[in-house]
Order: sequence, then structure tokens, then C-alpha cells
Amino acid sequence: MARMTGSDGITVRASALAARLTVLLFAACAETEGPAAAPVTATLEEVFAVDAVVQLGEDPADSIAEIGDFAERQGGGYVIGDLFLPRVRSYDEEGRLEAAFGRFGDGPFEFRRINALVETPSENIVVLDLLRARLTFLTSSLAPDTSAMWPATLLDARALGPDLLVRMITGDPEERLFARPPLLYRMTAPELELVWSSYERPFSDLERPYWGAFARFPIAVGGDSTFVMSGLEYPVTVIDGAGETVGTLGTPSDSFRPIRVLELGAFANPAAYGTTLGEFLGTFDVVDRIDVVGRHLVLTRARFDPGRPMPPFRVLHTSLEIYNRHTGTKLYEDVPLPSGSKVLGGGRFLYLLLDRDFPPWRIAKLRLLTED
Repeated sequence: MARMTGSDGITVRASALAARLTVLLFAACAETEGPAAAPVTATLEEVFAVDAVVQLGEDPADSIAEIGDFAERQGGGYVIGDLFLPRVRSYDEEGRLEAAFGRFGDGPFEFRRINALVETPSENIVVLDLLRARLTFLTSSLAPDTSAMWPATLLDARALGPDLLVRMITGDPEERLFARPPLLYRMTAPELELVWSSYERPFSDLERPYWGAFARFPIAVGGDSTFVMSGLEYPVTVIDGAGETVGTLGTPSDSFRPIRVLELGAFANPAAYGTTLGEFLGTFDVVDRIDVVGRHLVLTRARFDPGRPMPPFRVLHTSLEIYNRHTGTKLYEDVPLPSGSKVLGGGRFLYLLLDRDFPPWRIAKLRLLTED
């Protein structure tokens, strides 16, 4: 039996792959040939091949505290934001450190916390700082370019063609209890002129007490399409380049544990409600990430760490779902992730940090076998 082994020990059996590929080819043709095949529950080794495992180089005088936001670069390599330090670092394909930028502060080209990184079509880097409501533009070599404050709460960002797609919350904080403002805003870059807004929150804080603290709204961009969802509830909403909703995709597997609807004040009296916040965190699942990998969409399922019952909550990645993003067909579900690993992002590969807590920082480049 032929066998392929990645340097991190992930293995793939060739005989199993042929059977899986047969199922997937049928699923891809389901719209014209009949009902779609049921999604397959498989191991990580049966869905992905390990193209390489990259170990990031570090400057001993400027070491990584913890890996945060990640972006695959168009020309090869990666750019990574530190989860705790105000630092952006650029690496080549082999993990060699090329450049680093950033210091703590409130002035131009200073950061408090890096929440998102975006590479523009011109290969420049945009840094989103939630605590300062600022978008900072750097050159491809991480030199300062421009910096702009924004009168809103900036949460996440992606490149959408030549523009930026920014997830943010606008309006009076007190009004957000009742309103459902749009979450996605397409803006020109670097002028930051609004093109359109789209995708209202599916619930208000008044309708779903506590859900706002647990809801992730992962977004991904593939071509001119945007994929977004509330991580607490399916489906994924598909938005076209003009900001119009054109469809949905995605269904939870039988193992997905939905969050309960809570009463306001539930955790003020744990004895009456029967649970504490720490105990509650481990009772439901969320979708923490959506990533485009080639013609596929990868959803990363997660749970909250009961050992971290105070904000900011810690999210632990547990498994994957894989969809054909053009047909919406679910191909795989409940694909388990190694304990302690963290999905960083997509692109040509799915990038998996093998140990999220301790160096050396090793990133597995996982190639979807269905892309072959």
C-alpha cells in the first residue's frame, strides 16, 4: 500500500484517497445528475496532503508572543500579526523572517492590538487596529505609508478586488440593543470611500441576550463573492460584488451543538439557572473561521475554552467542514483537527499552526486532495 508522510507525522493512504475522490466527483456533478451524495466523515489525512511544514524564523531580540492574524502573500510567503504585541512580520515561503514593523502607542503607525491584516492587489499591507479604530497602510516591505482613523468599531477586514471589505459596527452603542445595523462595508482603498453596506446582524442583543459576546462573524472572499455567517447559526450567506445576497449554503452536522437561548440575568444567579458562565462555555459549538481554498470553502468549527471564563474568551479549533463553494455541496464534515492546533487561513493551501501556544512556530501547508 502506497504511503505519503508529512514531516509533522500526518499520513495519507493512497487506497483511501481513490474512494474519497470518487465520492467528491459525484458530489461536484450533483446539480445536473441527481441528488447530492451525503457528506463524508473523514480524517484530516484523507482530506489533505501535507505540502510542507514551515518553521518560522525569529529574531531573538523580537520574538513572537503568539501568532494572531495571518495572510498568504500573492508573491509567496506570509504576513503575520502578533496576537499580543504591536508587531507585523513578513516571511518568505521557507519561513525566513524578511521584515518587521510596529510599536505600541496611539500615534500614527503605532498599534494597540492588531486584529486583521490584508494584502491589497498591489501587495501593500493594511493593518486593522480595533482598539484605535484605525486602518494603517504599509508598503509591501512593511514601511509606513498612510494611516486613517474611522468613526466606528472596526472588527475585521478582507481584500475584495481592488477594495477593502471591512466588518464594523456603526451607530450609538445604546441603540445597538434594538437595531440590526449592517456589518459589512465595501470601501475603496486607500481613499476609504463607501461603495456599499450589506449583511445585517441576524439578531439584536435584546433578542438574544449574551449571544453578542459569543458570536463570531467569520468572512471570506472568493473572486467577487463574499461568504459570511453568524458563527452561532447556519447557513453561510453568499453576497455578490454589488453587495446583494444571492444565496446561502451550509448545514450543521449532527454533532454540532447549538447554543441555547438564554434569559437576561441568567448568570447573575447560577443556582437558579443551573450553570455558571464557565460551565456554559463548553456546552455549544461555533464556526470560528471561513476560508477559501481554491474552489472550496473550509469552515473551522470550534468551542470556547471553559478554563477561560472571562473575556477575551479563548476559542479552540476542533474540526473542519469542506464545501464546493460554486455548487454549495458539502463534501466533508467532522474532519478532526489535532489537539492544540489552530487554522490560520486559506489561499493556495489551508494553513494550520501545529501548536498554537509554544514555539517553535510550525505551520503545515495542507493541500486539498480534491484540488488535484
